[in-house]
Amino acid sequence: MESVCVLLLLLCCCSLSGAQVVSSSEGNVASKSSQRVDDKVGNIWMKELLESVGEAAGTTGSLSDIYTVLRELSAKVENLEKACNERPKVAFSASLFPSSQHKGPFKIDTTLIFTNVITNIGEAYNSGTGVFAAPVRGVYYFTFTCSSGTTGKVNAALLKNGQNMAAMIENGNTDSMGSNSVILQLDEGDHVIIILWRDNSIYDNGYRSTFTGVLLFPM
Repeated sequence: MESVCVLLLLLCCCSLSGAQVVSSSEGNVASKSSQRVDDKVGNIWMKELLESVGEAAGTTGSLSDIYTVLRELSAKVENLEKACNERPKVAFSASLFPSSQHKGPFKIDTTLIFTNVITNIGEAYNSGTGVFAAPVRGVYYFTFTCSSGTTGKVNAALLKNGQNMAAMIENGNTDSMGSNSVILQLDEGDHVIIILWRDNSIYDNGYRSTFTGVLLFPM
């Protein structure tokens, strides 16, 4: 309803401006009587328009009511803009290596450190440790993709505070790839990592093995 009110009021203003321009340009040839008729018609049209706007906004259609609605709408827009600006922005994406390289197999479970940072808005991902630390409490989306290395098999998992939340496994050749995704509710300070289980290997050439996360909304 408020958007209808704004559109109609803008139309009203444009129409009034147009009427003033026409009146000014033709004032030398129009008679006083015709001007009075035009003014009367314009007033009737204005009254009907205000009444229409008032009905759309649920008011009586008076100028004070219209201005009240517009002030309320303007305040809501300002509040929305403020909320959007204050909302935390968190998003990251990184690949394992910047160029072709194999890693593993290892005799123990190993945290994968995705060193080639593509995006890190909010600086929540640490490319030195491979750890994503939630800066705010909220709902996050994560996805990871792994390409098998020299062993021909890759078995990895996404852990939240040490707990397995999503896993992937591929047994084939050095070109095998697998991925998984998960949505997690995290508290501030919760940690998310990707683990390569022992006796597995992984390969990346800058874009095959990746780790990505984004804050969907804070809570």
